[in-house]
Amino acid sequence: MARRIRWQIVVAAFSALLVLGLMGGLAISSTAVPSPLAGGTYVEAILGAPVQFNPLLNDPVTDPAGRDVSALVFNGLTQIGVDGLPEPALATAWQIDPSGTVYTFNLRRDVTWHDGQAFSADDVVFSLRSIQDSRFDGNPALVNLWRDILVDRIDDYTVRFMLRAPYAPFPSAVRVPILPAHLLSNITLDQWPNTSFASLPVGTGPYRFVELNNQYARLERNPSYFGGNPFIERIELRFIASPEAAVATLSRGEVQALGSGTVQELPQIALPPIIKRESAPLDEYVVLTFNLRQAPFDTPALRQALTLGLDKDALIAQEQLVDQVQRLDTPILTGWWAHNPEMPGPAFDPAAAAQTLTNLGYELDADGVRVRDGEALMLSLITDSDPRRIAAAQEVERQWQTLGVRIDIEQLDSPTLHQRLREHEFELAIHGWTRLGPDPDVFELWHSSQAEDGLNYAGLRDNRLDSLLASARMETELAARNDNYREFQERWIELAPSIILYQPLYTFLVDEQLGGFGFDQGDATGNALMIGREDRYRNVTRWFVNSAQEIRGNLR
Repeated sequence: MARRIRWQIVVAAFSALLVLGLMGGLAISSTAVPSPLAGGTYVEAILGAPVQFNPLLNDPVTDPAGRDVSALVFNGLTQIGVDGLPEPALATAWQIDPSGTVYTFNLRRDVTWHDGQAFSADDVVFSLRSIQDSRFDGNPALVNLWRDILVDRIDDYTVRFMLRAPYAPFPSAVRVPILPAHLLSNITLDQWPNTSFASLPVGTGPYRFVELNNQYARLERNPSYFGGNPFIERIELRFIASPEAAVATLSRGEVQALGSGTVQELPQIALPPIIKRESAPLDEYVVLTFNLRQAPFDTPALRQALTLGLDKDALIAQEQLVDQVQRLDTPILTGWWAHNPEMPGPAFDPAAAAQTLTNLGYELDADGVRVRDGEALMLSLITDSDPRRIAAAQEVERQWQTLGVRIDIEQLDSPTLHQRLREHEFELAIHGWTRLGPDPDVFELWHSSQAEDGLNYAGLRDNRLDSLLASARMETELAARNDNYREFQERWIELAPSIILYQPLYTFLVDEQLGGFGFDQGDATGNALMIGREDRYRNVTRWFVNSAQEIRGNLR
């Protein structure tokens, strides 16, 4: 009997040890992850004060803070999905007729404005026809896009758009924010900035205004939001004038994040360990443009030599640029669905560059300067006062000097730089393109039709490129468009009409306790490319500040 009891004790002890071992293994192989809970307040510091909250009147370049706020409040017919392609928002679906010029959008029937009024086709027609009004004083880019598009109301939940020519990026273009007709239709356009709507806008978005002044905007979640109820109950955006003051509020824990834009804007001070730095590429790039209309840049071999003679990795490793930009080799941005990471960009090869210059008749003189027919290869480069562009210009000057090419840098104010570019009064220019959007359509920047009075400042003219760009903006099949842009990049690299220097990064300083946020999370933002800095709110409905710990793992 005693022996039996002893064996029972041994078995019980062994079982207990086994359970403890399994639990230990579970603890080792499992991870405690936060499970989102609804509620809480998120506070963010924003550099600068907003000027205009009406998204149709807001200038995203000069008033980014205003665009930040409106991104939380308004919706368009479409939005950008995790794959970088347009997906339904206020619309549920759309159809394209065989000609590619008629788009019919079906609208959601479960949307209400923040004041409780029902959303309908009347709001869409009113908003887009307002842009077409000759008195409209908003973003010129919107005017150019919508000027010749016929907007029709079919019924309460159907709208139709008739285009003059096929335009494949159109589903992305209808991301334009929609305004409430019942609040603005009886107010003349010139009075829009003076209405109560201008100071406390009403939208359909995930958050609605509670309070607004020159120090902060307070918003609360929209319980009727068609995209799902956000986790965070309240959002407060604090408008702070200086980078020093903004960083101080973050350091003191008064805010949970800082929408800084770039590292360059921030004072270099130590931040608490709980603050992490998130970065993502923006829909813009900086380019060194050759003026192909004049010698010596009308010679492709010379342009190719200068391209081979520029080490872009060294250029972006400079103090003014490091951690703020990433390399880019063609006009197709990293993050666009047409971007091909395996596309071979021009390799840095100073020996080949020097040999090409020699073959073109440019010999080194006693001072180390390339000379042909008694004329030194001395080039003028213009840029603006942006410290990063000045640093890039100086690095170009330093590197090309080793090839025997002399550069004279002329720093201009931004308006003068753009005037010189428009009037084609330059040899070389370092400048940028911003707000390029989610679609890889670069027709306006590189097509021959834009070389005289448009944005093709380089003056590039090439029949093959023209055909590819025209086909890509007319073709609705994604695979065919992708093929067009692949061939476009190959031909563009061959012609070397400019040198794409870098793609700027957006920097966001955020408390690690903010959950659901992350530029590089496939289940959150998905596509890393940010369409303007306000695109950091793309997945705001999934952010959370309250959570419970959940054990996840496998027994081993």
